[in-house]
Amino acid sequence: MKRVVIVGGGYAGTMVARALDGVAEVRLIEPRDRFVHNVAAIRAVVEPSLLDQLIIPYDRLLRRGSVVQGVAAEIGEGRVTLADGVTVEGDIVVAATGSAYAQPFKPQSASTASFAKDSRAAHEALRAARSVAIVGGGAVGVELAGEITAAWPEKSVTLLAASPSLLPGYSARLSAALAGQLEAQGVALRLGARVEGLETVARPFAGALAVAGRTFEADLVFPAIGARAVPPPIAAGGMTAPGFAPSGRLEVDPWLRPADMYGVFALGDAAETGDFMTIVAITRQAPWLVKTLRAMMAGRAVESLAPYAPWPAPAILVPLGPKSGASLLPVTRRGLTVGRRTTAALKGRDLFIPRYRKEFGYGAAARSR
Repeated sequence: MKRVVIVGGGYAGTMVARALDGVAEVRLIEPRDRFVHNVAAIRAVVEPSLLDQLIIPYDRLLRRGSVVQGVAAEIGEGRVTLADGVTVEGDIVVAATGSAYAQPFKPQSASTASFAKDSRAAHEALRAARSVAIVGGGAVGVELAGEITAAWPEKSVTLLAASPSLLPGYSARLSAALAGQLEAQGVALRLGARVEGLETVARPFAGALAVAGRTFEADLVFPAIGARAVPPPIAAGGMTAPGFAPSGRLEVDPWLRPADMYGVFALGDAAETGDFMTIVAITRQAPWLVKTLRAMMAGRAVESLAPYAPWPAPAILVPLGPKSGASLLPVTRRGLTVGRRTTAALKGRDLFIPRYRKEFGYGAAARSR
């Protein structure tokens, strides 16, 4: 039985680990003791009761394999060296170190208790605020604006973005659909407005912003300026050193391998796969990698297998509360834009909480407003 070592217990790492658990000796390396389903973290700022459901222990994830709580210091062919000096050997190594985001949307440390504390503190600040500014027109900023106004329509919410449209890089139709719904929910959109003088980009704060040379004041400001790839600590061995794209993501070959490595693979937010950094992208990458690794373990040469191909059109699901939102589905070459009903059915009502709790061996259905 082949040994597979996976670095990173986020969406990509756990999906691959669970799929290979019955056919390989899997060891999943993750600094945290619990999985954080951060897809639901935006709504948890409005509805903190969800925190108990979106933070899930790893103890039931694998039946045959094991989860090693530790920090990977170096990834090389056939091994992962931990920060404490321990070496975990494997025939195949998968790097899935994910991405980081400002609190309270993703954990800032290995402590899931600190994440929950940050989220509850943001909720209390939000509940007390009469005016809210959200800086960033990407998916997190847009979802947050929708969640706040769906729960508290009386609050003044302004979304400021330097881009001329919401969700730059996606279709104009999706952007227009989201903008129309946000405005209908009372969100003031200030697009093409560059914000300066942010006190911090790491957490919510109270204070003023400089927007187009003028002062903009809000009781609470949420920075939502995008995810940052967490680069895997790939060893600089072999003929070629590992490279990183301008995005900070690890450069990989057509079979998602870094540099000139043979048995090391990378996927998810950490790797420059050609996909955007979304859960929808991972649902394409992980099954492809599992199929490829199964064939490799059966004796096939990686180069004889079909290379990875990203989604023809970038896909994303963007709820604006439990009942509204718009999404771009990877159905055609340009993608299919759908509205509030489909988005609510696919994601908005429960944010995949029941699904992930079930996959991690836990029950309890999510409760939405």
